Order: sequence, then structure tokens, then C-alpha cells
Amino acid sequence: MTVALDRNIPDTVPIFLRELTLGLDVAGYKTPEVFRGSEGRYDAEKSAKCVIATYERLRHDGVVGCIQCAGMDVEALGGKMKFPDYGIPSVIEYPFKTAEDVDRATIPDLCREEPFKGIIRSYQIVSNKIGREVAIVANVEGPVTKAGLLRGLDKLSLDFIKSPELAEKIVRFSAELVKEYLRALFDAGANWAAFIAGASDNPTLIGPENYERFSLPYLSLIVDANRECGFPTVIHPHGIFTRERFHPLVDKTIETGISGFQFAEKNDFRIAKGKWGNKTCILGGVDIATSLWPGPIERIVQETKEYVGICGQGGGYIFMCSCSLHRGMPIQHVEALVDACRTYGRYPLGLSRPTKKDP
Repeated sequence: MTVALDRNIPDTVPIFLRELTLGLDVAGYKTPEVFRGSEGRYDAEKSAKCVIATYERLRHDGVVGCIQCAGMDVEALGGKMKFPDYGIPSVIEYPFKTAEDVDRATIPDLCREEPFKGIIRSYQIVSNKIGREVAIVANVEGPVTKAGLLRGLDKLSLDFIKSPELAEKIVRFSAELVKEYLRALFDAGANWAAFIAGASDNPTLIGPENYERFSLPYLSLIVDANRECGFPTVIHPHGIFTRERFHPLVDKTIETGISGFQFAEKNDFRIAKGKWGNKTCILGGVDIATSLWPGPIERIVQETKEYVGICGQGGGYIFMCSCSLHRGMPIQHVEALVDACRTYGRYPLGLSRPTKKDP
């Protein structure tokens, strides 16, 4: 993972699945058993068991150190979450309903308050158990994405137009929270990089002007803070950045000092590798909604081979899916994806070898 992130050639194309709740299926827990746990607290031990069990089954190269969902800090700041037994948690009440809510907000004490206390403990357990074998990734939302989870993306979008000063205040608070959260995860055992997930840091969604005004400056602050801690940063903004009109935004994103850029679904990876592969590590791969989830396995294998062939040349590539993996995903499909990357991703590329299931 480190060699590839440095845009060099490792032994094999590394695999980072960013499996945020998939481990709940692997370990056999209901969603509230981890997120609510005993006495309503985040269960660090069960979270770590999920992460470790998934790693032991798939043997991928990078893990997130806890079971995680979008909006982990919502309840600590006064909002509400829903935790379905076999579903993915979601925000049902945003904490920043008014400007006064924003003014009153303070960064939680991450070492004492839940769920952060449990999350940090999960990272520590995972680090102690498998930290010498695998990259442990500090995963958190991007500045606008987190702001949307705290304010509500519809309200934040209106703030961009009607109350840009309020929007700026919310995004600034979100970026400060991201910085503190990442620092705590590094201290807890994250050993590879910060991964900034930006579903709403997305110029297709919020517009290129707002991406430049709100996402990029605060991403730059986060990158600088991570560098002070001794860690690189990978960004995963959604949007079709390989469209020509968004090309300048990729260049400006790289100029913030990131080490890797994960391209999401619908991007042209030939363009991404050819245009930016000499400037940053390229991450990404098989689309979840159209390929990994529905299959069939033959299609997953073929597309994995194609992504490895396109992006793996010359190194500087980490194989991922188009976004994060969650419970309900057919685990056999994920296994086929990992096996295919191992088969076709060994350098020098083009010299395939049998998968672990072949005789």
C-alpha cells in the first residue's frame, strides 16, 4: 500500500476494500450490537472482531480500524441516528438545525465521549492484533460531506446560496472536527494514511464553484494537519472528474498536497491514469451498483482484470471498488474480486497465476 501510494511498483497491485459495515455480516452481528452495544455504547470489541474476521477471510491489504458509517458524530452533537438490525445506519435528525446550533457547537472530547471512545478503542485492538500485517486506514468524511451530515445537505446547499457565511462556518467546524478525529485515530494505531471520503465534496452535486470555495481550502488544511502528524492523505470525492470541464478541479485537488485520488463510479480510468498517474496515486475500480453487487462473478473477474491492466501499469495504483462496502453485499462476489486482483495484479502485469481456489 505504501509503495503504491508513493507511485512506485509493489510486488502486486494492493487491495483496499474500505469495508465499513461488511464485517457485520462476516462476524454475524446485528447492526445495533456494535453501534449501540451494551448500555447504548459503541462496542469496540465486537467492532474489532468484525474487522479482523473480514481480514482473515479476504486477506486484503488495507482495513478501516472499526465498523463505521456516515455520521458517526451526529448524536454526540445533538442529532439522531437510526440503526436497523441488518441495515446501514442513517441520520434521521440533523444536529445543526439553526445558526444558533452551529454557534453553540464544540468539538467533542474524543477520548471520553461516545462513540469516539469506542471507535478509538477498536482501532487500538485492530492495531495490536493485525497492525504488523496490514495497513490500517483512518477513514473520515470530507469537509462538505461532514457538514452535510450535520446540517442536512438540502439546507447546506441553500446556505451556499443564501447564507454563505453560515455555510463557511459549518464547513470550517467540520474540517476542525475531521482534523481532531484523524489525529486521535493516528494515535490509536492507524498506520498508513488518512482517507477522506467525499460523497458530497462533489462538483457534480454542489457545483464546481462551491467545490473550489468550500471543499478545497478545508481539504488543504486537513492535508497539512495530517502531514504534521507524519501521514499522507487520500481523497475520494464523488463526481465525474474525467469529464473535461472538471479536469482543472483534479489538478487543484492534487495541488492541496494529497498523495492519492480515488475516482468514483462513471469515471474513465484511462483518462485518469494517463492524465494524473504521474502526479498522484490512482485508486478505484469495479462499480458496486452495476457490477459487484449484481454480478455475475465472471463479469466481476473480467472488469477487475481490465482495471488492473489499465491502471496498474508502472505502479502507483491501489485497487478499490467505486465506493465503500457495506453489509448485504454478497461476500462471494467480494472474494471473487480479491482473487481476481491477486491473479492479474502481480508485477510484471500480464503474467497471471492461479487463484488460491484453483488446484
